[in-house]
Amino acid sequence: SSDLSFLISMLGLKYDVFKRAHNFPLLRYWWRRALRFDQRTGMLTAGIPLGVTMFATIAVTTVILDRQFELRDLRARSISRREASLEEEHKAMREFLKGTEDEYEMKQIPDAYRIGR
Repeated sequence: SSDLSFLISMLGLKYDVFKRAHNFPLLRYWWRRALRFDQRTGMLTAGIPLGVTMFATIAVTTVILDRQFELRDLRARSISRREASLEEEHKAMREFLKGTEDEYEMKQIPDAYRIGR
């Protein structure tokens, strides 16, 4: 027993450290009510962490899905822009070839321009 009192006085725990916490009856009342509520429902120990996790998951998923839809929209726009430019090139080529149909003849390519000879 004397060893215990010596150890307590050595650690500076000579006085009751938590005695001051008992001086606030309203705080003590609400603390006990919160503990009782948590024991019955588990809302504080399980509900709050689960709520935070759910909120974070929903927020991150929303951001990811928004980015995916944005990328899909940009891809569709670039594809439609590319198709439109290809269509314009195709029309221009068709117009050019219509003008050359009258002069078209089957001629042999000169040897100087042939590859592999």
